[in-house]
Amino acid sequence: MNKKIYGLMAMGVATGFWACGSGDIMTVSGDDVYVSMVAEDTITIDGTVNSEPAKLKQRCPQCFEGSVPSSSSVTPPPTPNYSSSSRPANQSSSSERVVKSSSSGASSSSYTYPQNSSSSNGGGASSSSKTPTGDDRIGSCAPEQAIYEKDAAEKGVKWKFTRDPSVAATSLLSASFKWTTADGTPSTASATGTGGLYHTAKYTTSGVHNASLTVSMGAANYTIQCSPVQVNGEPITGCKCTTEATSIDYTATPTATWSVTGCTTGAGLNLAYQWDGAPGEASYSPTFTAAAASYAPVLKVANDDNTVVDVTCPAIKITEGPEYIIKETQGAGAIKLPAGSTIVSLEVDAYNNTVFCQVARADTPSGALNGTVNKVAIEGSDYIAVSMPAGSLKKGTTLEFVLDGPATCGVQ
Repeated sequence: MNKKIYGLMAMGVATGFWACGSGDIMTVSGDDVYVSMVAEDTITIDGTVNSEPAKLKQRCPQCFEGSVPSSSSVTPPPTPNYSSSSRPANQSSSSERVVKSSSSGASSSSYTYPQNSSSSNGGGASSSSKTPTGDDRIGSCAPEQAIYEKDAAEKGVKWKFTRDPSVAATSLLSASFKWTTADGTPSTASATGTGGLYHTAKYTTSGVHNASLTVSMGAANYTIQCSPVQVNGEPITGCKCTTEATSIDYTATPTATWSVTGCTTGAGLNLAYQWDGAPGEASYSPTFTAAAASYAPVLKVANDDNTVVDVTCPAIKITEGPEYIIKETQGAGAIKLPAGSTIVSLEVDAYNNTVFCQVARADTPSGALNGTVNKVAIEGSDYIAVSMPAGSLKKGTTLEFVLDGPATCGVQ
């Protein structure tokens, strides 16, 4: 009898069974061969350790992604017992929001944004943010990048299936995969075993493109809706997002405003803006209802040629009430503030509209202090007195200090 060790692709059609993990075995077509994984770079053949690199993991590293169940869980999940018309909808969980959206008007374009939130420079797409239900519980599928430029998409968008850890890697060896990418070329593709984990389709049009995957394991069929891919058309460049605030006390000033400027695109194309998932215009003023150490809106800009780009906005700190209080004028009421942005409330009227700050050499060896107070510059010395606009230092006033080092500050 000739004993054979089958490569990973061959095992996909062999009889008997094989499973990952120490102690699991495979019987191949009646040949009396014992194979056990003892290390990532060795295999045991009939009790003898072979020091050559393991062909199994070389041939199919994808099969070993995620946690691998024992041989007792090789059998795929049972076929769902509900019809497609009664299949429960996918649900997603969301954390408590700290803002209520507000914008100055509707978007200037009817463009439909994709659900992915990856960066426009081709960041990797997450497989799915949905809670697995129904067919999705065996795994997920997504493009390797959430966003492709059109020239790259014309060469090919690579779709990938990622199994759920509850599905044994070895069950994929004999599984059948059918990919459907209706508006791509080819529009469908089928494969058995590890060759079906990926599918490449070419796209010649910009916009959002969808795909689905049907995985067959034994008598069970599972159809999964993939995360979409965004193909950009005419470029959008030059966008810049800014805000005047760096820190606010939402109990006193519940809103802050961000603006986007400088966006350019092809002649005759309109631009549209999306802030935190809602259509808007070139400025955005959310209302804050809770404190946050750091918050920045998520901004997407689109045009009529189905291009979408992500624009990074600066973050601000939101506090619940003032962080510091000045209760007296002159040195008696001076308080030490840290570097960075802080909110200071006045419980006293300043008599000559002056803010002063002094640094300690132990904190700032150079002896120089730079920053702003309500956007009025503080700079250049170890003691600075800044004249503020008349009436701006009344009791109940809130001041925002932005300092490059610790300083003791007060009013007079």
